[in-house]
Amino acid sequence: MPGPFIDVDTWVRASDEEFERLLMRTDFGGFEADRDLPPLRARLQRLQDTRGVTDLHRQVSERVLATGARLVETQRYSGKQRSFALSPSGRYLAIANDRTLFPSDFQGSEVRIWELATGRVVAVHGFAGGAGGWREPACLQWSPSGQWLGLIFNQVSIGVQRPFSSERLSYIVDVTRRWGSPDPRYVKRPEDVANTGHLPAWCWSPDEKSLFVSTPGPDGRLGCIVTLGEEAVLNEDSRNVRWCPAPPVPPEHRPSPDTWVQWSPDGSRIQGSRDSPGGDWDDETFSYLGTGGTSSMDAHTGAVHFKQAGVKPPMAFSPDGKQLVHDAERLELVDGYSGQLRASLREQLPEDEPDADGFVWSPDGRRLAVLIHGMPDSWVYVFEEASLLCRMKVAVNKLGDRSHDTRSWAWSPDGAMGACLLENGGVELWAVGPSPRRIRKLTAVTGLHGLLWGSDDVLVGVGPLAIAFWNTATGTLREQASFELEAGRVPPPSSWCPWPERPGQFLPTERGWAFTHLDPDGTVFCPPALRESLGRRLVFAVDGRYAWPWSWAVGTKYTRFEEGPRDSASTTKRPCAPIAPEQLHRAHPVFEQGQRLRRDTLAPYVGQKVLVHYSYSSVQTALAVLKEVTSKGVRLQPAKGAMPGDESGLPYSSIHWIGPAIPLEEPGIRGSP
Repeated sequence: MPGPFIDVDTWVRASDEEFERLLMRTDFGGFEADRDLPPLRARLQRLQDTRGVTDLHRQVSERVLATGARLVETQRYSGKQRSFALSPSGRYLAIANDRTLFPSDFQGSEVRIWELATGRVVAVHGFAGGAGGWREPACLQWSPSGQWLGLIFNQVSIGVQRPFSSERLSYIVDVTRRWGSPDPRYVKRPEDVANTGHLPAWCWSPDEKSLFVSTPGPDGRLGCIVTLGEEAVLNEDSRNVRWCPAPPVPPEHRPSPDTWVQWSPDGSRIQGSRDSPGGDWDDETFSYLGTGGTSSMDAHTGAVHFKQAGVKPPMAFSPDGKQLVHDAERLELVDGYSGQLRASLREQLPEDEPDADGFVWSPDGRRLAVLIHGMPDSWVYVFEEASLLCRMKVAVNKLGDRSHDTRSWAWSPDGAMGACLLENGGVELWAVGPSPRRIRKLTAVTGLHGLLWGSDDVLVGVGPLAIAFWNTATGTLREQASFELEAGRVPPPSSWCPWPERPGQFLPTERGWAFTHLDPDGTVFCPPALRESLGRRLVFAVDGRYAWPWSWAVGTKYTRFEEGPRDSASTTKRPCAPIAPEQLHRAHPVFEQGQRLRRDTLAPYVGQKVLVHYSYSSVQTALAVLKEVTSKGVRLQPAKGAMPGDESGLPYSSIHWIGPAIPLEEPGIRGSP
């Protein structure tokens, strides 16, 4: 391997003028992105902070981008984020989400790879169907080395791919259809469910050569080991699929497959837990035993070490698999290899303490955080080697338990510190020890449900439609993004997109919507007025994994802006579904829940058309005439089919936002950009 093309220590000590002279006489022939780009990028960022974007940024961009790069956009709008996985290095975060692209043929899901150091997306993988899960855990998983990313897609199959490559899936594992489909006896149309399959739990082997899939199999078996080799597509009958032995119990007593599994780091065991919301039925006692179970089996023979039913969630194996904690009431610590009880942690808590809401192990498995949402106080108890180490009184955010991939508490990589997501969206950093100490509060960000602590002092907060990145060493908020539509807006009609054969993005304008598009050659199609706002979300992914700011390359041959499609043929509109009336309007001004949503602010608009976003069995948007305003709510005369009834009364509590309806203009028509 060639030596560094510039010594990093020299960059750090050099003045701006010395740094510029060093770079101008440097041979980039020895440049290696994995080694050289992060420190080079950090030094150029320091230069931008003091002098703005300079000619040096552009000159270096030309030389770096010549090594190969792909233009990527961190999109402004997207569907809900629902599955999360931090890479083993702690430098990347994979997120599965719905995608909001036009035209509708491109609707589906995406898996985005975020670089934590920059808070930018460096890779995007699209799927026609769903990717990830909704509340199921571990639907996205990095391989132990971080070279592969596995994911659930289409709710049935497991896909394996290179996370930083634009290539298609390298492997597709589809083993759930035959025995895991719904029983035809219990559905109205058996032909609709035959071989439909289900979403399985799965995990990587430590050597990355195999996957374990927890799913019903032949003769009552509860999983199979899939070896990744020459076959790109593997199903129930593939020669590289080995089914584990069925449990040695009568068929009527066999438990269901585990809903979460992990392969122990030493490769010897496959451990799992099963969350059964309806409970486990016991024929002998004619009652429900509990709502879950745990298990451990030999990875080589499939022999069961232990399988314990009647377990109450939450449940959590330590990262090394040697310990298991379960039962919100009893807080039992169990040997992860034998299932034998080691300790009851409840005995070390106050007698009147409520049940636990969640367990979070430190990365090394040495410490355990127990989250308790009490009334009026909430606590985080920390145990070390089965002994109570300390407790911290914090207003723990209860929403952190909605996603099984994240929690309201996150450990630092070394387990010495913890971060807690608060009820108000803020974050507290704690030094954890016999005498815990709150280090600082971080900037609050709305819409977060959980935390993940990466490497290099980066803490990430995630939610269905939000993401934030903090520097834990300084407490600064590095980046944040919201993917929600602005209040008063609904997505534009797909027929308005000027690229009917390719996906595009949309951005709000004063009187409508503008559409943007990236070409593979790096050309950006965008109206001039929106270039600055779009440019902040564009990066070049160098070596597929390192973000290089678009703004540093503006003015070079790698950046090009155009206003619209290059040929008139691409503007041909395709037939589409009928356009809902609300898609052709926006609300302005907008009155949202809170002090502004009341009788006196809405009274001037009685008799006018309004656009209202409200909850009625689900979240909906409708165009209607405002008929009456009262102290408790409004009465509306909706457009046909827009709302239930001829005239609907909506309390203020069910209205998210409302405002007079302003007609929108189609892009390219009557002067609209």
